[in-house]
Amino acid sequence: MGGSVFLTLFFGLFIAVGVIILGFGMRSLYMSKQAEHWPTVPGEIVASDFDTSTDSDGDTTYRTTVAYTYNVMGRDITGKKIAFGYSGSSGYRFHRDIYKALSTGSQLAVRYDPDKPERAVLSFGVNQSIIFLIIFGSIWTFFTLGMIAIFWVSEQGATSLLQNMIIYSSG
Repeated sequence: MGGSVFLTLFFGLFIAVGVIILGFGMRSLYMSKQAEHWPTVPGEIVASDFDTSTDSDGDTTYRTTVAYTYNVMGRDITGKKIAFGYSGSSGYRFHRDIYKALSTGSQLAVRYDPDKPERAVLSFGVNQSIIFLIIFGSIWTFFTLGMIAIFWVSEQGATSLLQNMIIYSSG
């Protein structure tokens, strides 16, 4: 019984993580598709940085961060989101190219949500980060479901095998 509870909690946690990652990817995809139809206004990059971080295993993650200003209906707003789903990764060239394109002082179009003007992005549509989230979340979730199926099958015992046997008495 204790092992069953442990496995339920263990796999439940893994399923939850996979579903959260997949959900974040799908929400990012949805929002990014919505942003395609948002109005644009001129904006200016007021800060740009190329962040590098290294974890305890020595793995390096890169990310471009920006701040930009734009004006909607006479109101100055500062935004920081490059694109929905955009996040750091180990792809140096990918993030460095974004950093080079978004240098301080650059003028560009800012897409803003007309219902919530402080929600804005510089890019829309499907991007590498969204694809990664959806693929990783799907694989994580389906792998965990596969492991649950393997454990379930292994717990079934020999009942069905024995039911389909003809055994003659030995004596």
